[in-house]
Amino acid sequence: MKITEFRQVVERSRQIEPYDISPILRWLEETRAATTFHSELIPLKDVKGWSVDPASGNVQHASGEFFTIEGVRSRAGALREVSEWDQPIYNQKEGGILGILCEVGADGVVRFLLNGKVEPGNIGNVQLCPALQATMSNLNRAHGGRRPALADYFLDEALTEVIYRAQHNEEGGRFWRKSNANELRLLRSSQTFDAKHYVWVTLSQAKGLMLEDNLVSPFVKTILAPL
Repeated sequence: MKITEFRQVVERSRQIEPYDISPILRWLEETRAATTFHSELIPLKDVKGWSVDPASGNVQHASGEFFTIEGVRSRAGALREVSEWDQPIYNQKEGGILGILCEVGADGVVRFLLNGKVEPGNIGNVQLCPALQATMSNLNRAHGGRRPALADYFLDEALTEVIYRAQHNEEGGRFWRKSNANELRLLRSSQTFDAKHYVWVTLSQAKGLMLEDNLVSPFVKTILAPL
């Protein structure tokens, strides 16, 4: 289905779909209460698996994957607040996938699957994020752990239909020339997902949730923006 056709489906859905965000807020509150997760800042020298390369001074992972922290020197002339500056910057050799799954119910309502995801820097620990948010290093299990959940829905074309896919540049003040594939995919058949970590929302509910403080990942906003 082309995105132009899907927009028409979404517009019809908006005439009948739920707008009330209170069920999603209750789900998020219950998920946060049931989630055991703790993060604290520690000295960079104490971070396991990461070290400083003696030759370059860059910070890197023992696997050689994920990202490095390097230095960048910029000259901007009169374009910025200062004409020249140095700073640390993340350099990642590959991007990743930021993806949301959607379905069109028998009632004609379009719903989008979001992940209640924990990240070290999240306010409130659990934040509403894309169904899949993974770098290629994560997908290739460079960390030695499990493969990201739902990865197959974005790697196996038999399971989903691509509504749109576009490369989006990461925030250039922190990442060196990195882009991610932003994807919206339509499930080819109805599926159920772990209710503790995933929640279905309508576009109207998603927009309402975006007006709340510190609930919705910026990636959700960029993926849904073309609709």
